Amino acid sequence: MATQEWAARGDKMELRCPKCNSTNLKKVSFAHHDRLFRSEGRTRLRAVVVGGGGPDLVLGMATTRGTDQSALSKELTPPVKWSYLKVIGWSVLAFLCAGWLVFYVNTVTTNATTVLSAPLTAFGLISGGVFVLLLFVVWKHNHSNYQTQYAQWDRSFICERCGTASQQVLH
Repeated sequence: MATQEWAARGDKMELRCPKCNSTNLKKVSFAHHDRLFRSEGRTRLRAVVVGGGGPDLVLGMATTRGTDQSALSKELTPPVKWSYLKVIGWSVLAFLCAGWLVFYVNTVTTNATTVLSAPLTAFGLISGGVFVLLLFVVWKHNHSNYQTQYAQWDRSFICERCGTASQQVLH
């Protein structure tokens, strides 16, 4: 039974499922971790191999790590922060690919003798502006949207009777 202790008054409040009115609720974070399984296995291989060059000894060792997750655990996964590294990596890749295209069109097709030109400079400035804008969008998500989504996820409970996820207001 899910209850909330009131620190000020010592009263108890029962949390109830909005669909079936059950008190058998579990915090979403606990339900997510309960159905997340991590495993690690180690193997060793020892063998003697006989071939055209004579006998030989083969030794080997491997470590396998894995994670198994239930469908419910996947559904209850907490929100994630966006990665600055991914934005930087994809931006560098896009800049190099598009930059090469602008460079090629500007210098090779027009037989230009100088590498630096107005189209290449404009491309660099626009790319820099887009990169800064993308970093701002990621920063805004991580410092605003993510925190709101995580707080909602952290306040959520799942009914172990009917499977309904709901946010419970704790006064």
